[in-house]
Amino acid sequence: MRVVLGWLLLFLAIDSVFGVSEEWNPQKVVIGQTSVYVLTFTEGEVTSPEVPALGMHADPEAPDLPLFEVFSSEIGQSRIRLEVAYYASGNFTLPIIWKDSTGKENSSKVGLQVETSLQEKDKSPEDVLPPDSFSGPYGWRLIGLLAGIAALLLGALYSYYLHKTRTKDPMDAILQTDPWIQKILRFENRLSELIESPPIPAREFYRLLSGYIREVVSKKLGLPTGHLTETELFAKIFDSFSLDEEVIRVWESRLRKTQYSSEESSLSKEEAIAALDFWKGAFEK
Repeated sequence: MRVVLGWLLLFLAIDSVFGVSEEWNPQKVVIGQTSVYVLTFTEGEVTSPEVPALGMHADPEAPDLPLFEVFSSEIGQSRIRLEVAYYASGNFTLPIIWKDSTGKENSSKVGLQVETSLQEKDKSPEDVLPPDSFSGPYGWRLIGLLAGIAALLLGALYSYYLHKTRTKDPMDAILQTDPWIQKILRFENRLSELIESPPIPAREFYRLLSGYIREVVSKKLGLPTGHLTETELFAKIFDSFSLDEEVIRVWESRLRKTQYSSEESSLSKEEAIAALDFWKGAFEK
């Protein structure tokens, strides 16, 4: 009798523990990648659930910046399902609250691991950009690449000339060409291609602009920035350059929203030129 009673109590305990389960699929994502959260429960075990509404949700620590977005939400008798994307790196749990059959309030405990799309092993943001295409409607890319090569050759010749006026060995000047200059020129050329072909896809333009900003900051500070999140990057910009904090926050929000949002939007040629000119001027101060 005691054995039967023991098994019965164990069964009830297990049923209570496993009456509610939650999971993320996938459990690890990069910034902007969607993951599906599912809360599964026996009917009646979850009551009065409070789940995030559809749309963008702000970061509690920085209300001007988006933290996550809910794309779909389903609440059934035995399951709650949400499709979510986070726009910052870290480990996050959804702000979901419910009451169990005894009236006790519970909240989500299972976290989602969100990593930056640029890992330490990445050499620069250009590693995650799509490769150049040289045919069909992308012929302008070939022209831009040739222009970039011409600019690099002119830069190398100018370095050769400067070095020749000081020493007898011109090859050292070519070998000492700054690698960051080449990366900056590549981003400038690709941005110029987009600007000359309006309407300009906002997501692609701001991803290239983010890469340009990273390379210029790397050159100015003498350290790599490809592994930094947008928040970490703009914190360094605020600490190192004469830019207003509010301006920094506006640009950080704009780059994060446009790069990772599911919305497709475009820029006018004038807007794109103004954005690029702003950052060129900011780094020249």
